Order: sequence, then structure tokens, then C-alpha cells
Amino acid sequence: MTDTTSAPVATRASSSTTTTTTRRRGALAAGLGLAALAAVTLTGCSGAVDAAKSALGAEQVQQRHYDAYGDAPSRADSTDVAWFLPEWVPGDARDVDVRLDTQEPGYELSFASEQGPDLDSCTPVDGDLGGPALDPTTLPEPLPTSGLVSCGDGRVVAQVDGRWASWTTVDAVPGTDDDATLRR
Repeated sequence: MTDTTSAPVATRASSSTTTTTTRRRGALAAGLGLAALAAVTLTGCSGAVDAAKSALGAEQVQQRHYDAYGDAPSRADSTDVAWFLPEWVPGDARDVDVRLDTQEPGYELSFASEQGPDLDSCTPVDGDLGGPALDPTTLPEPLPTSGLVSCGDGRVVAQVDGRWASWTTVDAVPGTDDDATLRR
């Protein structure tokens, strides 16, 4: 003989267990939310903002590396005005490092190239214009303070030890569009 009375009890127990588990998970999530809120309140918002910026990649100074010219976004396909190579960078550029400050003037670019940029379309710059606006980390050292040129984007350009380097200077390059160098 088959006992049919135990089946509904098992179903009710399973349903009750699911409801209890759901309530426990909800209480745990609410508790974690309150703990996070308390941590932000006690430590201040700056810690949470810094953590969010770090997690999202929104640091003030950002850096990218491209193995070859073709790996970097172009002006035509970049969704961000800062992350494309200037027009004067030759197509054979390799080992490309780009670093920029997203809030203040500051940009540095370095790359290796057999061809090099077409310097005939660049303009000589008088003086070092105060040196780099951004404390350089990917540029070759020492950076030259004379013989610099600007290739139309408001930055200076020089060849140092077989590597091409470009940077935003403390003082704006005369006669250039300040928007090109992320100046405000």
C-alpha cells in the first residue's frame, strides 16, 4: 500500500526551506549593505571614491602600451580624444608608450621607429618651455632642452638614444591649439 499523506509534507518542508534560505540571503545582503555604508561613513567618502576610480580605471594619470602602431586606436576610430596616436607618428612605430594626465596638462609619448616622423612638417621650438608638464616615467632620460620641434599638436618632439619622444611642456607651445594638449 502506498502512503500518499507524506508527499505534501515533503513539499511543504521544501517550500519552507526555500523561503527560509531566501530570507537569510536577503538579511545577509542587507547586513553587508549596512556594513559597507558604515565603513564609508566612518572612513569618509574619499576612500570609496578612490576605490571606485581605481576599479574603473579612472586614475588621474593613465598609461597604455601598444606593441605596434596598428594596435593603437586611430583618430578615426577612437572613442576617447586622448587615446589615439598623433597624425605625425609614423606607421612603423613600435613599442609605443602613451601616458597622460586626465585633469591637468600632461602627455608623454615614446616609441621606436626606423622611419621616424616627417620633421619637415614640424616647427622648431625655442627653449624647453619649462620641461615636461607631467613627471615623465616612460620617456628616455635625459630629455633634451634644445633642438626640440612641435609637429602641430602642441607638444614637443625629439629623438633620444634612437627612440622618439614627445611631451606636453609646462608652458604652452606658442601658436598651437591648447585643446590638442589637454589644456583647460
